[in-house]
Amino acid sequence: MINLEKKVFFLNKISFKKISFLRSLIKIESFNNSYCDSLGNFLRRVMFLTTFNYKIIYIKFFNINSKFSNLKGVKENTIYIINNINNILIKIENDSSAFLIIKKKGPCIIKAKDIFSDKKIIILNPNIVIANVVDDSIFFVLMKCVNTSYNFNKKNIINKIFKSKVIKINFIKSSITNINYFIHKKIFNKKIKNLFFDIETDGTVTPEECFKNCIFYIKKYFDLFFSILGKKKIKKIKKNNFLKINPILIRSVDNLEFSIKTSNILKNNNIFLIGDLIKMSEQKLFNLKEMNKNIFLEITNSLKNKKLNLNTKIEYEIQF
Repeated sequence: MINLEKKVFFLNKISFKKISFLRSLIKIESFNNSYCDSLGNFLRRVMFLTTFNYKIIYIKFFNINSKFSNLKGVKENTIYIINNINNILIKIENDSSAFLIIKKKGPCIIKAKDIFSDKKIIILNPNIVIANVVDDSIFFVLMKCVNTSYNFNKKNIINKIFKSKVIKINFIKSSITNINYFIHKKIFNKKIKNLFFDIETDGTVTPEECFKNCIFYIKKYFDLFFSILGKKKIKKIKKNNFLKINPILIRSVDNLEFSIKTSNILKNNNIFLIGDLIKMSEQKLFNLKEMNKNIFLEITNSLKNKKLNLNTKIEYEIQF
């Protein structure tokens, strides 16, 4: 069995070197074992899974029925316009979602810089062309941009904002364009190794943010994993803590050996169990429908023979 308390490896230092705005080199030192290659492959995969960005995922074009219809006065078809919108690199400051709108009268060239929003946004490629309007038609589109780490309900968006005819973009691209890792061995001691990551993004997130986000999720889930492994066994609850239920109380009133008439009167008044009967007071029992003095005496005598009394307090609910 593996000893989880034993240190598998020890990291001395993590350093960042910025090569360009989109690319950085991360150095992790140092390792003195053979886990370096496995760790590099593991971190690379986790970075792809835990890197989130902002993407336009819901679009509504006005005056068309579907993405297969063409916009009046626009040179490009609708699918081509959607592909152009999907290539827009956008960031939302201090929020997880934003509504975007483009409304412009032609003839003109629609670019990403023509987008307006209800939130503070940054468009990293503002000169990307979305569409070309060739006449005096109005190009009007409403969009929803979200952080891909959040789950948004499409039905709520349709009902509250778009109402109908919403196009969803399913082909969401990753912010990371490339990740490579390589291992460098020390000349004086080949057992000591350094792990390097070469990370390049599209600009919506920095390489440093990708790496820090990866480490955050690893720490979060591994802390949970090891806390479960080290969790102490739950002490067994003593049986004395449970209510002791008298089994007689959940038996049918037929066990009291009433006459058929008496038994039917009780059942017609929704009294099926002995516990339901003994909870009643004498006055309440006597006021039951079709009750008379003879039947009342029969019930009380039968209860006495079983050493039971009316008006008994029961601390729990009696059910079948």
